[in-house]
Amino acid sequence: MAPNNDHLSAIGRVAVQWTLLEHMIELLVWELAPLKQPNAQAVTTHIPTLGLIDTAKALAHVRLPSTDLEMRLIALLGHIGDNLRPKRNSVVHGIWGPTASADKIALSETTARGVVKFKIGREMTAEDIWAIAAEIDQANYDLTQLCFDISSHLKQITTIHI
Repeated sequence: MAPNNDHLSAIGRVAVQWTLLEHMIELLVWELAPLKQPNAQAVTTHIPTLGLIDTAKALAHVRLPSTDLEMRLIALLGHIGDNLRPKRNSVVHGIWGPTASADKIALSETTARGVVKFKIGREMTAEDIWAIAAEIDQANYDLTQLCFDISSHLKQITTIHI
């Protein structure tokens, strides 16, 4: 098998970081809707990521019209959907093969959206894959911070008293 343990670890990190980011997008939809448990989970659990992103954008337009929060959220969700999602999909769903260099693996992808396309080529080190995981982690951090700002703006933050 071409991927070594470092590659496999990095690929796993991309998958885990993406799952955390998807969950944060769900929480954002719950916040903007607003939805509470257990209904919140029932509504969003089976919605694909792009559907959640579109829902969050639509809700932001309704709940945060023409605010800096809406603009920041639209930009961040666009980055997640347009840039990070394709990177994640390539890493997680691509077929990895050997290269002339032991520290690199080659990514092959097949798509069939109207036309079958086969793409071979992008050579990546484990560090390249870790960098994608780090980008996803940063987007999750940014989205978490933005979600707190939105909650505060919508006056939905409650204080826990101990």
